[in-house]
Amino acid sequence: MKETVKQAEKFEKTLNWLMGVSIALMGLASTIMSVAGLAGFALPPVLLRALGIVNLLALPVLAYSAVKKLLSARDAAKLPVKTAATNGVKKPKKKKRKK
Repeated sequence: MKETVKQAEKFEKTLNWLMGVSIALMGLASTIMSVAGLAGFALPPVLLRALGIVNLLALPVLAYSAVKKLLSARDAAKLPVKTAATNGVKKPKKKKRKK
């Protein structure tokens, strides 16, 4: 699978976004449930189930994005790096010394 540097950067941004959203959703749902439990008031069962479902749906998204991020970081060394030599710019020739 050959990718360009721009595609890899776009994929990395997408993975970062997925991880951020899933962590935020899981944190928000867990915070609501734990604060309600510590405060001593009961949340409606429908809300508890909805927050639990949010947690269960965000967990595989977080796992997927974490694994993909690790695999893409491993393959990042294999991507071509844009340098002056690869852009068609010739390297200056070394001058020979006279003996």
